[in-house]
Amino acid sequence: MRLPMLKFSKMYKFACTHPSKLGWLIIAFLSAFFTCCSVPDINDPEVLSEAKTKAIPLHSLNRKLMYGMIKLFVDDGDDPFNGWAKQESPAGKIKKLGYLKDGQKEGTWLSWHSNGQLESKISWHKDQYVGHFQVWHPNGQVKALGQTKDGEVDGKWLNFYQSGTVASESISKLGLAVSSKTWTPDGQPCKKTDLVDGNGTLYQYEENGSVHKIIFFQKGIGTTLAP
Repeated sequence: MRLPMLKFSKMYKFACTHPSKLGWLIIAFLSAFFTCCSVPDINDPEVLSEAKTKAIPLHSLNRKLMYGMIKLFVDDGDDPFNGWAKQESPAGKIKKLGYLKDGQKEGTWLSWHSNGQLESKISWHKDQYVGHFQVWHPNGQVKALGQTKDGEVDGKWLNFYQSGTVASESISKLGLAVSSKTWTPDGQPCKKTDLVDGNGTLYQYEENGSVHKIIFFQKGIGTTLAP
């Protein structure tokens, strides 16, 4: 990363002639430094508009294992890419949009359904999920709300049907299931779901009320038993 060019000789001269203002000079410099290092906020409408214009196709970058340990998005010169990137549909509409910092996903990434409705808003840090995770149905209703940490689901998660009715409420710890309650689309509690302390069975339902999945958990790790 290249820092803004500052004339340190002038800074030094200013500090010598105005010692009382040296502190403010240092604060201004540090502010400029950290602003330069930060990721633009895509939640700002102006930033989002600029991102859509400047983003390059993600497939135009190479995905390589660099430094023998991490995968990065790099340009043709094998330099880790910094800037906006996007994925597009066959029709040319933006499906996913976000920022790459030093070749890794950073900050908030957005995705859209084919009808233009926002599909997800996911926070990233060094190519891993971190913080808020939000997903919406094509009709605009919330589908999932939760938290992530170190690339894993963590804490309380809520899932909803397209009608807005709660489908499930679960607790996880760094990717391992702890407990869960589920409901059928008509709002009735599912008595077959008995996931407690990382052990038990979890039922998931389709919008029409049929069983979507039955998952058996042991020590927080799930195995699908039947569709």
